[in-house]
Amino acid sequence: MQKNQHIAEWDARDQLLEELKQGDNMPLRTLYIRRDDGSALALGALPDRRGLAMFDWRGASYDLKFLREPALHMEIFEQKAVGFGGMFGFGEKGANGWTLQVTERGKTVAEIMFLPYITAFADLPIKNDKFYKSKRKPNQIPLWQLRPEERDVCEKTLTLWKRLMLEGV
Repeated sequence: MQKNQHIAEWDARDQLLEELKQGDNMPLRTLYIRRDDGSALALGALPDRRGLAMFDWRGASYDLKFLREPALHMEIFEQKAVGFGGMFGFGEKGANGWTLQVTERGKTVAEIMFLPYITAFADLPIKNDKFYKSKRKPNQIPLWQLRPEERDVCEKTLTLWKRLMLEGV
């Protein structure tokens, strides 16, 4: 990645922060989920049960939406092994996880696959969130490395977020 791309990503992050600060919309807790293409979906629980700040992060750009009546739906998903099941670099390993749908008033606004041991994610309260709090570093991107977790951690995290969307923070 070139230096100009890093600068563009930091500029986008700073612009996003300014938008979130307007109207006191800084999330108290954020769930980041990395997609296969390197982009990420972020779900930020707003203070005082005011809903969710959802942004689709694509490095140097993003799409921010505020959802006032969000819900998280989880459907079991099974990815079948193909080819040699990933052995010797051929085919793909199988996996069991979930298809997540974020809805508002019954309408789907985002959908993403979430597979334990494969999907990189982070669930962070604002005080530990480096995306919102870190300073510009010339050779790093603002959204640090997210990591995959085991099934139990994934299930607990998703259950917490399902409840947060229903009850608020």
